[in-house]
Amino acid sequence: MVFGKRKRDQISNEPENPILSDNLEETNAADAGGEDEERANEHELHSTSASRSKQGKQDRQGVRPLLDEVAMLNSAAGKNPGGAKLWRCNHCKINFTSTYTRIHTHFFGPEAGKKADIQRCKALMNDRDAYVKLKKKVEEAEGVGVSARLQQSTIIKKQLSILNISPLEVSFGTMAREVVDLKIMRCLCANAIAFNCLRSPQWHEMVQAINQAPKGYKSPSFEKARTSLLDECYRSVEKELSPVKDTWYVHGVSVVSDGWSNCKQDQLINVIAANSRGAMFMYCGVFNGVEKTGQVIGDFLLEAIEKIGPSNVLQVVTDNAKNCIAAGREVQKIHKHIFWSPCVCHTLNLIFKDFADAFSWMKSTYKSGKQIVNFFTNRKYFLALFKANSTRVLLKVAKTRFGSHYIMLKRLFQCRESLETTVVLRSWKDWISKQDVSTKTLGSLVVENIHDDKFWDEVKEIVRITKPIYMLLKFCDGEGPRMGEIYERMDNMLGEIKDIMATSQYKHEFSSMEQIVVTRWDKMTIPLHCLGFAPTPRFYDHIYLETLAPGGFTRRAPNLDKEVVMGCMEAFGKIAENTYEEKQLRDQFAEFQLRKGIYSMPQAQMDAVTMDAIDWWSIYGSQTPELAEVAKKVLSQPISSSSAERAWSTYGHVHSLKRNRLNSSRADKLVYIYTNLRLLFFVTLMVIRMVLSGNRT
Repeated sequence: MVFGKRKRDQISNEPENPILSDNLEETNAADAGGEDEERANEHELHSTSASRSKQGKQDRQGVRPLLDEVAMLNSAAGKNPGGAKLWRCNHCKINFTSTYTRIHTHFFGPEAGKKADIQRCKALMNDRDAYVKLKKKVEEAEGVGVSARLQQSTIIKKQLSILNISPLEVSFGTMAREVVDLKIMRCLCANAIAFNCLRSPQWHEMVQAINQAPKGYKSPSFEKARTSLLDECYRSVEKELSPVKDTWYVHGVSVVSDGWSNCKQDQLINVIAANSRGAMFMYCGVFNGVEKTGQVIGDFLLEAIEKIGPSNVLQVVTDNAKNCIAAGREVQKIHKHIFWSPCVCHTLNLIFKDFADAFSWMKSTYKSGKQIVNFFTNRKYFLALFKANSTRVLLKVAKTRFGSHYIMLKRLFQCRESLETTVVLRSWKDWISKQDVSTKTLGSLVVENIHDDKFWDEVKEIVRITKPIYMLLKFCDGEGPRMGEIYERMDNMLGEIKDIMATSQYKHEFSSMEQIVVTRWDKMTIPLHCLGFAPTPRFYDHIYLETLAPGGFTRRAPNLDKEVVMGCMEAFGKIAENTYEEKQLRDQFAEFQLRKGIYSMPQAQMDAVTMDAIDWWSIYGSQTPELAEVAKKVLSQPISSSSAERAWSTYGHVHSLKRNRLNSSRADKLVYIYTNLRLLFFVTLMVIRMVLSGNRT
């Protein structure tokens, strides 16, 4: 047997380890060797034996080197003298009762696919050098020859069975994999890389590529990464986008553009191609030392339109600045079918400012609320007192955020109780008494406003009145097609404000508010908005039309709204290449709104309410193919420059103050790769979903 069977009485007895109490009677089936081997094993168990047989020495030094790493405490228990023995690991100092097979498992782990019946040696797992040294020693001993009774407890057998486990374990092994994980973690932490990158599909592609790389692979150098490798990556993404563009442009795109300045104060303008399928970053232009007049921006936009293809572009979306309006005129001079559209989000954001300028009670409340927020956020001690009494944080007004005045007042109202608690604390009074005169004066004014019920009533009233504007702003700021909804939602927003003002103490000022909104809408709206509203099929549903709109207004079908019809006719005139096409569009529009032919089918009328407008035209537009093509393209267009704003967020992430040595060209390529790789990923997901749903189109 493995451990021998004699002189058991000479070995001291110690209590057995409970970890393996269920395995005390277990013996290895392969431990039934001959009598000569059993006698050799007897000498190995007796640490004070004066002499050992030559065969025992060779066996111990040859295939059982792990016996040197343990201390035998007693002989086998029970009737079988060659069974499990009590022993202590010299590394972790823990007692076990087992056969030699389990000693092997204790140091090197179980075979692949089998459960470990003994605890691993933690001391050896934490000492990589000692583990490697012992493993090498055992491999050399087993290389001399493995006896029949040790076939189940060898590294050689484990190396053969390891082929059944994962590729990463095949390459590194269990412990080595943990070492690699630690190295990856150190790299992430040392370079302040977000853990979220481990979720990226590109990360898993990188790990897989490294596993399949030739032995001795080294990562690219810094110089290669920032030059030739970056250019190659840019070209590969551009190549992958080529087939996407072919299907992308079929639905028509909008050129979305916005200006910005980076951390080096370079004046930049970006170009985004956007439609219902998402936003594709094209490139970014640098305008250092050049005045960004309407002519300059217009030429830049015309260059972008030529690269995309004028026939694929329906509109240009910019912000509401005067030079952008002039740039839109320059584009329309060259391409009459392209519309210029101001950003709807910018327009709605200006309504907040117009309200504050028009109504003194709003302006004073905005000013007082902003004063309270700035007092706390600009003074660390007072902010610490507030945070100790509040689970929320105060929000400042930000120039780069839409509707920030509404957000600031809403959060301030939510923190009212915490603010009132903070300013009555003894620590507040003690600290404010130690400040200079200006801080004391400002602090007294802040405390007075916090205790003023009228101030809070006005804050609540402003939040109620402006909430419909903010909700519409959030809708317009999202991704996806919004062109068919904006016309109707603007009318609904006015109705919601009217309903709120009916119970307000300032209800007499609704007419002034309505005039401000209508004035902004008249400056913003274009014929394309009417053309997006008119072919949306759900607005012709009789149940929808019989339901009163917010504010008690009676709904009207788009074809009964004079402003909408005039806008549609103007849009048809711009889009059509000649009078024949224009008349064709008018005739087909008449068929659609009068519900002739296929449009009179119950299925078409039912799906008009539940189905997306673009999908509806894809199914039922065969009777009026030219109108269906126009409707799908128009409904696919965005109504805001939010995609360009988000591109600047990406640019700020890539070209930050800590990474300020990047020139504009490299930053442009990095933003292109960063943005469009995500776009390709989402396009792939969309295709997979379409295939799984059975839609092969």
